[in-house]
Amino acid sequence: MKPLIKLALTGAVLVLILIIAFRLHTLLGWGVIIVMVGGMVYASRASYYTIRGSSAFMADQFEQALAWYRKAYASKPCPEKHQIGYAYLLMRTGDSEQAEAVLQKLLGRTSNHEIKMQARCNLATAYWLQGKRNESVKELEGVFEQYKNTLVYGNLGYFKLMHVDLNESLEFNLDAYAFNNDDQTILDNCALNYYMLGKMTEAEAMFEKLMSKSPKRAEPYYYYALTLKKLGKKEEAAEQIKQALGKELSFLTTVTRIEITEAAKEMSVE
Repeated sequence: MKPLIKLALTGAVLVLILIIAFRLHTLLGWGVIIVMVGGMVYASRASYYTIRGSSAFMADQFEQALAWYRKAYASKPCPEKHQIGYAYLLMRTGDSEQAEAVLQKLLGRTSNHEIKMQARCNLATAYWLQGKRNESVKELEGVFEQYKNTLVYGNLGYFKLMHVDLNESLEFNLDAYAFNNDDQTILDNCALNYYMLGKMTEAEAMFEKLMSKSPKRAEPYYYYALTLKKLGKKEEAAEQIKQALGKELSFLTTVTRIEITEAAKEMSVE
């Protein structure tokens, strides 16, 4: 049954129950309303928990966000999109194995195509964090065959960059750039891909476009600094590595804080 039809039928039944209750007795009618409202509040508690969790997440309070999403997940029913959010927060807080379990369980019972694709994208990330890189790339390639959007282009482009032939990954990342040349992840992938291939002029051009968007994480500034250093632009490189020192790392990164600190020392930046 289609969701709108099901919703309309449910609404009609509830209205009928209310009419009958009020005809029998006014107090009975109000009692039914109170029960209905209470039921609606109880059924929507998962959404309340996720609102609190999302607020904590936006403030970079990941453990607190996870606690709220865990409450949402334990609430029945928990909407499928919130289950994906719970899995994502598990990954952000270092429990990729539990995230995988949550996503596999969801995939085993959902019939919603959009939810399946989102869950598989997150499952690929869970695999990646566990070091299952072949499984990660394969999972996202399966998604990409039927679900092309900026997020998939960005994630798969990064995984390919870190796992397959650099020329192959560049071809994919340039396709992604043609799809969306304004996305930070795609720009970062292209810039880093050029850098890793030793194409510093092309890398610099991509990094310049990326920097105009003021990326939040440290990695773009770090690699931009290395690019500028290789191009002999020492002062500009020092400015970028200084920016990298003050930024947080991405949870998917292969860069370490030590690497950034060492690069800064080599550029005489503290």
